[in-house]
Amino acid sequence: GYENYDHEREILEPLDAKVVLSPKDCTTEEDVIAVAGDADAIFVRETPIGARVLESFEHCKIVSRYGVGLDNIDLETARKLRIYVSNVPEYGTEDVSDHAMALLLGCIRTLLVRDRNLRRGIFETDISAPIYRTTGKILGIVGYGKIARAFHRKWQGFLPDRILIYDPFVDRGQIEKKGAEKVNLDTVLAESDYISIHTPLTPETMHLIDEAALNKMKNTAILINTSRGAVIDTQALAHALQEEQILGAGLDVFENEPLQPDHPLVGMPNVILTSHVAWYSKDSAKDLQTGAAREIQRVLSGKTPLNWVNPW
Repeated sequence: GYENYDHEREILEPLDAKVVLSPKDCTTEEDVIAVAGDADAIFVRETPIGARVLESFEHCKIVSRYGVGLDNIDLETARKLRIYVSNVPEYGTEDVSDHAMALLLGCIRTLLVRDRNLRRGIFETDISAPIYRTTGKILGIVGYGKIARAFHRKWQGFLPDRILIYDPFVDRGQIEKKGAEKVNLDTVLAESDYISIHTPLTPETMHLIDEAALNKMKNTAILINTSRGAVIDTQALAHALQEEQILGAGLDVFENEPLQPDHPLVGMPNVILTSHVAWYSKDSAKDLQTGAAREIQRVLSGKTPLNWVNPW
């Protein structure tokens, strides 16, 4: 999925390691087993690496995840088999937070609608669309990891009235030190004008934003998601947007990817959609590929990964 794999080869070939590209996209576990069963190390993005795959590996030492999320890898089975799993947590912090900012600003200013109208010959000097300012509004953030903190830092320049954070795993003092308030999810939903989702996908966060959650939001609220699609119940979100229960949404991730052309969200004017590209820039791609390759380099050299996510 990358422009080239020169970074990986430059790092690994001095170890007499050959970088082999899969001849096709591996979308099933059977694909992975057929292509990579005899590999010493695996680079992976969203490809499923479940127990059957891990148990089929003949002498794999490490699965190196291109990215941060780990919901496609069976960490417990990898731990039992003593196969390292690593990720690259730092690579796209600025890029994803930039994208979340862009989606939110685009939704607030209804930029795509204004662009489409102008291209259709409608030059709007006076409009009555529900456009609200950024300054003085309440921002809610769900999940407060590195990307969320970068997003928070950037959004502070818009002088929000309050910033509400929901993350049960982050200490209140850390949040208050950043000038925000640690609150429960219901408070974020009920009081925020704008909500940005930055939580990983876990059994606890699956459909965290469901019909009941959406019903608690203001009808002028805008919802942004650059984390994992299944954190939001997509069907419930589509219904909430159709019924104008919330004002708009900006989504880079979806419960089922790729998003199908006939999906209800595609035809909605109050939604901005991008195809899971928030992570990307030329800079982040280099950081990602280099970071993933250096983890394999460490393991093949007898060391442990720097970002070892299934320790034993």
